[in-house]
Amino acid sequence: MNKKQYEAMRRKLMAEAQGLLDAGKVDEANAKMEEVKALDQKWDAIAQAAADFAALNGLQDAQNPVGTMEDSLGKEEKHAGDSPKAAAWKSEEYKTAWAKYLMGTSMSDSEREKFLLVNEAYTHTTKNTSIVIPETVSKGIWEMAGEYYPYFADVTKTYVNGLLTMIQEDTSSDATWYDEATKTADGKETFKTYKLNGCELSRAITVSWKLREMAIEDFIPYIQRRMAKKMGAAAGYGATHGAGANAASGKPEPLGTVTALEAETGTPQVVEYAKGTVPKYDDIVKARSKVKSGYGAGLAIYANSFTIWNRIATIQDQNKRPLFVPDVTNQGQFRILGMPVKEDDSMKDGEILFSNAADGYHLNVNKEVSMMTEDHVKDRITDYVGYGIMDGNVVTTRAHALLKEAAETQATG
Repeated sequence: MNKKQYEAMRRKLMAEAQGLLDAGKVDEANAKMEEVKALDQKWDAIAQAAADFAALNGLQDAQNPVGTMEDSLGKEEKHAGDSPKAAAWKSEEYKTAWAKYLMGTSMSDSEREKFLLVNEAYTHTTKNTSIVIPETVSKGIWEMAGEYYPYFADVTKTYVNGLLTMIQEDTSSDATWYDEATKTADGKETFKTYKLNGCELSRAITVSWKLREMAIEDFIPYIQRRMAKKMGAAAGYGATHGAGANAASGKPEPLGTVTALEAETGTPQVVEYAKGTVPKYDDIVKARSKVKSGYGAGLAIYANSFTIWNRIATIQDQNKRPLFVPDVTNQGQFRILGMPVKEDDSMKDGEILFSNAADGYHLNVNKEVSMMTEDHVKDRITDYVGYGIMDGNVVTTRAHALLKEAAETQATG
């Protein structure tokens, strides 16, 4: 039984039940409605099995592909424009239907059709199941998250279901000039690979039923903003300080850039300055020199608000001139030695990260953000749980450098 057959059978049974009710045959109508419930349960089992099969079928290696959310919503019309599911996912009508679902209000027939079309592979009942977030809302969530956590916004992202295998730069020999009689030497370039699996990202926000009565045009931005802060905090942490597959919690996390730099033998990409002091000009120059040539374009500095205004902003060069200067091309922003300084709350106090995030870090989104709801009748509140699957890793540590406070030295007696 496919979805169209299920819907046709359900409509037929509901029409028969309505006819029995109109004729005053209550017992027969109740029996017919039990048939509807049994059909729904049967379809739920079929749909769940199909979803489980699709998840298992997606767990396969892929060599450096780039996908999109549209791919996950339908590939059958990839070359002929958006698939029906992708088109519905992008529509304003689905956005309204999604908001009405979260608010617990009724949809029009057209809205319900769009809602079921988009969520066919994800949800099949009105129970607590995961609902695909509309394109504009999802994009808005990550754009807002990127404002709070620009490092996460700047990294390269792909959208591929299942396991993704990537090539990671290891070492490379220098290029050499030769005269005509000299044989070309074999190169010594070496590479290693890393695999991006799937780390679950889940965050919840709670909304009172009174707030849920607001207008749709107010409700959507409210949910979007709250979820951006929650999801963004976790995503931002993952990209900079995630512990990787061996996280102490036992739950896998993306491998953060700072974590990778500090884990290298001898920490060649890490520079320290005295704890509780302002970094010196020489410290900044030394850290900048750690970034390999070729990654300079796109290089930026990331630090939290405390570090920017209590450390970076007061750094002076050898002639007592401030290094922290306004960016004439971007009002309200600042630069150091030509590099933009970006405020990122995922960084710890005293940490200053020099990074080409786009070329030096790769994040794969296995499953775009979806949302599920849970009502708490006695408390008159609803939990909205955002859920996504993603993983990330450093492409090369040579695209980054970390300037941080040195650990406090122990006094000796």
